[in-house]
Amino acid sequence: MKKILLFTNMSSIKNHWENALKNSYDAIYIQSIDKLIEYLKNNNDKIIVMIDEMSLSNTKETLEKLKEFLHATILMFNASPEVYHASTLLGSGIKGYENSYINKENLLKMLYSVENGNNWLFADLTYFIINKYMQNKNKEEPAFMVFLTEKEKNIALMIANGLSNKEIAQREKIALSTVKGHIHNIFEKAGVADRISLALKFR
Repeated sequence: MKKILLFTNMSSIKNHWENALKNSYDAIYIQSIDKLIEYLKNNNDKIIVMIDEMSLSNTKETLEKLKEFLHATILMFNASPEVYHASTLLGSGIKGYENSYINKENLLKMLYSVENGNNWLFADLTYFIINKYMQNKNKEEPAFMVFLTEKEKNIALMIANGLSNKEIAQREKIALSTVKGHIHNIFEKAGVADRISLALKFR
């Protein structure tokens, strides 16, 4: 089983993570940043590090210290993730940002995604980035659009404009599960794994 490092001082988060990761990862619980750094210095194998931001005294300083460990994939978690704050950390070397109490299914999806070289951001942060930083569109449609149905084209454009699944479902007057099915197909045809990558195809 693959090892994964967990850093938190909160027992409820530790228990939640351990239960979610049971039978999928060999979780190693670390209680201080110094011990985390020591572990990374002595172990050069690729490893994911899950960090509870609320247990840190200084987030940016910690991320600066961890930058040298290129074999470590840093994922940040917060029990009350705040969009603007999270967006300021994205250039600090982290590969993901999520709610500390993300459910098991989505946590495992997140880990699988980052292991395959993708980033993973909680939904509101994704919409914030698309709306704030990706407003200039190309006049020409991206090449993958020719492979989409009319419905998929409409939904792809809505994703590129920063709409949530719920907003798309309301506009299209379809079930949320149907929206998710369309998005899965769109991602496959566009060759992307997340909403930001899809939005970038339009820029």
